[in-house]
This record gives sequence, structure tokens and C-alpha cells, in this order.
Amino acid sequence: MKRRFYASGILLLTITLVTSALLLFFGKKVEVSAASTVFANQPYNVHFSHVIEKESINNGDIYLTNEDGKKVDAEITLQPSNQSLSIVASAPGEYVLHVEKNAFKETGVKAENQTVEFKVLEKIEQLTSVQDLKDYFQTILKNDNRNFVYEVSEASGAKESADMSTSNSSSHSTTNNQVEGIEEGDIVVTDGHHIYSIIDNQIVITDASNPKSLKVKSKISLQPNSYPSQLMLHDDMLIVILDQYVEMKQDRYMGGISLTKAAFYNIEDAANPKLVREIGQDGYMNGIRKYNDVLYIVTNKTPNYWLLSEEEDVELRPYMYDSASEQITPMDIKQLSILPGSMEPSYTIISAIDLENLESKEIQTKGFLGGSSTLYMSNEALYLTAFNYSPTIYESKSSTSFTTDIAIMPVATNTDIYKFSLDRTKVELVGSTSLKGSILNQFSMDEHNGYFRIATTEGNMWGSPEQASKNHLFIFDEQLKKVGELTDLAKGERIYSARFMGDKGYIVTFKQVDPLFVIDLANPKNPKVLGELKIPGFSNYLHPLDENHLIGFGYETETRIDSYSKQPFTTTAGMKISLFDITDFNNPKEQDAVVIGGRGTYSDLQHNHKALFRNNKYNYFGFPVVVYEGKGEFDVQYKGNGALVYEITAENGIQLKGNLVTPAKSGEQYEEWGTNISRLLYIDETLYTVSGNEIKSYDLKSFKQLGSVDLK
Repeated sequence: MKRRFYASGILLLTITLVTSALLLFFGKKVEVSAASTVFANQPYNVHFSHVIEKESINNGDIYLTNEDGKKVDAEITLQPSNQSLSIVASAPGEYVLHVEKNAFKETGVKAENQTVEFKVLEKIEQLTSVQDLKDYFQTILKNDNRNFVYEVSEASGAKESADMSTSNSSSHSTTNNQVEGIEEGDIVVTDGHHIYSIIDNQIVITDASNPKSLKVKSKISLQPNSYPSQLMLHDDMLIVILDQYVEMKQDRYMGGISLTKAAFYNIEDAANPKLVREIGQDGYMNGIRKYNDVLYIVTNKTPNYWLLSEEEDVELRPYMYDSASEQITPMDIKQLSILPGSMEPSYTIISAIDLENLESKEIQTKGFLGGSSTLYMSNEALYLTAFNYSPTIYESKSSTSFTTDIAIMPVATNTDIYKFSLDRTKVELVGSTSLKGSILNQFSMDEHNGYFRIATTEGNMWGSPEQASKNHLFIFDEQLKKVGELTDLAKGERIYSARFMGDKGYIVTFKQVDPLFVIDLANPKNPKVLGELKIPGFSNYLHPLDENHLIGFGYETETRIDSYSKQPFTTTAGMKISLFDITDFNNPKEQDAVVIGGRGTYSDLQHNHKALFRNNKYNYFGFPVVVYEGKGEFDVQYKGNGALVYEITAENGIQLKGNLVTPAKSGEQYEEWGTNISRLLYIDETLYTVSGNEIKSYDLKSFKQLGSVDLK
């Protein structure tokens, strides 16, 4: 077998991607798109520019050979698009996929036999030289005409994910984290004495010990071109996550790089916070997590690899910064490796920082060639997802025999999953897999009793019947081997929210009504729908109240008639809170519901779960809100902005307790941005609201204002 390896043992991406030129000229050969490596027992996907005959696998036109040229048994599956193959090989080694020309349907082109070489790995392979890195990006550069129209899923926000987050026993607010005990960080945090908030590009520390006399204790000013995005507290340390643009003389393209930095401040004396250390890594932040005194930072970086077409001396490695050395340096090549199945010209960079004895500990950082999008972390592992676009080309013959109409339609997105084991600062890639559809957000993923569960939407909600969306739930074991699945839920709709709670899963889909699915996951090999509830509206975020009740935050909807076409269509109305009774899993009920405002009303909670205020003592749930009402057929009218706090219980349903919305002034057409409340929190018996201009304090029972302080 002809080998395509360098001395380092790194396989190049030799498979050519479908290019836009294929669409313009008649008679082009069949093209394929595939990665070069895959883990054992995981699906290896190959995408073709032309349709494959369904019987080709059975009649021997498609088969696999090993490095000795002998045919081997493998699970080969033709995907529904009829243009993609999925191959699962269990034994590590080098393989060749053979697709005979007879396998391709008649398309007006002269098909030839196709061979695709790939390698099955037991463990990830690291790069060993800078030349390997250049070869990787040179191959991508040659095949970088990927002018496909991608259908990207709409993101909205929305010890196991059954985190009854209202049950915190502390005397002050905590961040509404997805997984109990794993900190996600937020724009406002408190230690019960002070409130730390991001205001523009400063960190403002407010003394909240006397709610009637709030005082700004100190402000942390950051360097130019620095923009804070997340805050965390760890003992007497404030962690500030920020984006910083840094000029780089050696980087002639755009003159610099964007670093994600973690700045650690000692706040024992809140009036004089002291910078202890700064750690930075190249790229834009994907997410951060803190668990067991270890901070994990994940960023994405695309290097300037296109400069390789102009010159040879291009730095392709990601940069790192450490204030201990005050140097910005490229990562060591031994810290870099290629994610199996990856074809992306970008890095996922993961740092693990031991927060104990921070000043002397070495930072553990690894870079993986391959992009990532959404992050989920359990107590045992870190999961990253990446988009995997499979090109689909539609052909139709015209009235003449000399031309063929070829067009690229919006294509469905598959998802790659990468699992990393966590042992404090030791982060190791242990598995990967690929599945149908794309995920909504981090709540689409969960780990429970060693099993990984994930919900996806496949297809286009507004497409043809052949492309109609459908929703799936997959379950994988610790090796990311699929053990169970539930497919084709709510055809023609997409997932708007998901939540996993122990042995149960809850999924909300929507197109015209809101089906809430209750799914039994007790047997990972046989998940099944227990009950379904259809009501108007939809929930963007699901939050557990207790074992038998679930709160949904989303929108009410209304059906209207288009004045031109006279056809009905569905549009959002006011913000909606639903209390679902799931005591009887087979018959879920909407026990209570409240609609706030009308068309145009919105809250950060609709897309960011951290905006949810919780207080277990009083069963309070609150959130910032901007209220509008519908005016006429298309217009809206501004009514006010502020925050609302509800008491939500199984016994009494949803009861408004605190209305902190400031009504619109006469002639005021929209809210003033600086007055918008970003977060609510409590300390003991006091509620605090934080906006871009000020912090206000209220009695937690009467909601009478006690004090305020200007933050500017």
C-alpha cells in the first residue's frame, strides 16, 4: 500500500474537499471530503460529491482493505443523503476505503474508482516538528475553496444536570451553574460582603455590608484593548477572564493577536486588590470551568495559515503568555496534536490551572488541531462539540442531454464529539465520535452514571419533506460507543430547550405549538418517550423546581393571518413562565403559566441561564426584563424595564412578589441601555440589582428600596 506519512508518523489531510469549481463545469470527476484519522470503534465519515447507489455496499462495490491489501470486515453504512458513508473499524491500523465507479448513480460525469486512505488510532498522535504543522496547513490551503452554504443551528440560552440550583444553603447568591459544584463564572459575583461586577472595561468592587449605605470600595482598571467577560471567586482570589488584543511585530498580518487572559487578584483587602499573576492563551474564549481548585480555560484559534501561499516563514503555533516571565511565546510543538476526524484549520486550546499555590505552579496547556463550538463539563470529563458539515449537491437534468443543473442547497450539520478525561491539571483526549444533527447549547448534553446523553436537531425546519427537521437523543458509554438512541422526534420542528435530570430527560421542540417530551433514560440501551404535552408557546430554558416539577422560561405565541397571502403564521408574543407538573411522567401538565408584556418583550434569561436569580428560602425566581406591548399589526410600544421576582412553588404555582420594572416615561420609545438590569443577587435578607450605571438594594420581603450607589 502506498503510504502517505511523514517521518513523524503524522498523516496528511490528503482527501480533497469539494470545490466551487465543481459546480460550474460539466464533466468534473467525483470528489470526496474526509479526515485522515479516527479512533478505533468510532465512525469515520466520507462525503462524496455525487449520489451513491443504495445497493453498492451489499453487491461489493464498496469495501475496506487493510495495509496488507486484504479485505476486512467493517460496518459500512450509507447515510440518508446517499452521498456520505460511515465506516467503523475496530482494529487500529491503516485502511483504504474502495468505492468502485459502478457505485455512483448516473450523473452525467465520467465516474472513476475512488480510494480513501485513513488511519485508525488507539490514542491521539502528537506533532513532533514544525514542518508537520506546515504540511497540515499547506494541505488545507490547497483545498480551501469550500464555498458551501451552511445551515447553522440557532443558539439560544437556555454532580448531574439535575442541579436543583435553588437548594444552595449559603447566605448569598451563587451563579446558576448547569452542573452542581462546577463553576461557570458570570459578569457579577458576590462573596456575601462585596459585589464584584464588570462595568465597561473595569471591575467595580462594591461594599454591600450595609445595604442602606452602599459604597464603591475600589475599581480595577485593565490595560488598553482589554475587555473583561467573566468573573469567578476562589477563596480570597478574584479571577477575571478578559480578551486582550496584543500588538505583535513578528505577525505582519493585522499586526497582532487576540489573547484570552485569566488575571488573578488577591482581594483579602477589597480596597486594594493586588494582581498575583496573569495567564494568557491564544484565541477567543469557548468557555471556562472551575472544579476541585482547578480552573479550565478553552479557546479557539485560527492561525494566519493563508500566508503560506506568499512565504514559508509563517508562525502557525498558538501563543501563550505568563506574567511570571512577561513573555508571549509560541507553544512548544510537543504540546500540539491533531484531533481524530478533524479537517479544520483551527486550534482548540485547553489550559488547566491549579489554583492552590498559584504563584509557583506550572500551567498545563495543550493545543489540538480541530475547532470546537459548545462545551459541557461533568465531574469526570470535558466534552467539546464541533460542527461537521457534509456537502450535499443536488443535480437535475435539463431538457437537453448536454447540460446538468447543479446547485448546493442548505446542508444538514452533523456534530463531532470529543471527550477529555480530567485528573486535576491532567487533561487527556480519550475518545471521539460523530452523530447526526446539531446541538442547541450546553444543556443539550449531560453525563450520568458514566453515560453521556446528547440531543440534536437534524435537517431544516422550513425545508422540503425530504429535508424536514427531526430530533434525536443519543446515549454513549464511557468509550463514546453508542448504546442507545431515540430518533425522529417531532418531525418538522427543532429543539428549543433541553434538560436532563437523573434518569429523565426533557426536550422542548417548536414550530407552531410547544411539545414538551418526557423521556425515560433509566435503561441507557432503550430510551423511550413516556409522555408529551402540547401547548401554545415554547420554553427557551428549563429549570428544575423539584423532582416532580419543572419551570420553563420562554415565549407565548400567537397565530396571525398574513395580510398579503392570507395564510396563517406563528409569531412570538409576551415572555412566558410555565410550571410543568411531571409527577405523572406519562401525562405531563402545565400546572400554571404567566405571560409578561406583549410582542417585543425580552430578557437575557432567554439566551443566558446565568441571568436567573434564585433564592431557596423564599422560593424566589427572578430575572431582568424589558417590557413591550404590541401596537397595531407590526409595531411595538415600550412599556418599561427592570426586573421581576416570582415565588414559584408546587402548592401555589407562580406568584409575583417583586415588581422592579420602571415604567416608560412619556414619549420614551425604547429603554436606555445603561439602565438595563443585568443581574439580580441576594445577600442575607437583601436583594440587589446591578445595571451598567448603578447597584440598588431592596428588602427581600417587601421589595422596598433601601439604597443605591453610582458605579460610573
